[in-house]
Amino acid sequence: PACSDDGEAAEVRGGRGRVEGLAGGTVVLGIKEVKYRPMAVGTTGSIAGVVSLDSAARDSTIAVTRDQQVCGDSARVSETSPANALVWIDGITSGKPLPEIRRDEIVIEGCRYAPRVLGVIAGTTINVKSRDKLVLTSRFYQEGAPEPVAEVHTVDEGQVVPSEKIARQPGIVEIRAPEQPWIRGYIAVFDHPYFAVADANGRFTIDSLPPGTYTVKVWHEQMDKPVEQRVVVGSGGTAQLELRLAGR
Repeated sequence: PACSDDGEAAEVRGGRGRVEGLAGGTVVLGIKEVKYRPMAVGTTGSIAGVVSLDSAARDSTIAVTRDQQVCGDSARVSETSPANALVWIDGITSGKPLPEIRRDEIVIEGCRYAPRVLGVIAGTTINVKSRDKLVLTSRFYQEGAPEPVAEVHTVDEGQVVPSEKIARQPGIVEIRAPEQPWIRGYIAVFDHPYFAVADANGRFTIDSLPPGTYTVKVWHEQMDKPVEQRVVVGSGGTAQLELRLAGR
């Protein structure tokens, strides 16, 4: 009942390469602050799709110079699988209710942040949990800001540090660790519930959408900026999208 405007799978290509300088640099994602109004929704539709990266994208590795016992000898600098692609409806102002309980977590394990990309509602408390016997400083930078909005210190396995500052306002937050400058994580904060992070196979679903025409945006850390596609969602139907992205 609903599909992309031209009736074919969308092929969109973003800029090449993982974004450098989300913190303190140019705003490239531009996740908007909207005045979202929860409402009773009747018959709704959904968007389901799959994200793929072209073969130009490659992982790179660097030598780990400290904490090898926990981190190993080398590490991937970036993710190039379709997993962790961020998909959202841009500018939606009304729809299904927001969750009453807002709490999520980022886990430090094997010198990685997991999940690598996390989507949450503004006002969510983020638990930073360590599973590493490792001293680590996690700094959380709102896109375009030179100073972190929060700084969390973990020193041992099992430690949990909650923070209400990280997801206080909409936007993307980049996680950096000065002790291990090669690791990254991202928290996307929205005023509305219409977003998803692609799974290991690049698949995603955004459900409970009122019928209408929407702008879907998708971003992967291999891209310089998000790409977008207009999608028509019909009552009781599912719009199918196939998004092939070009990384660096």
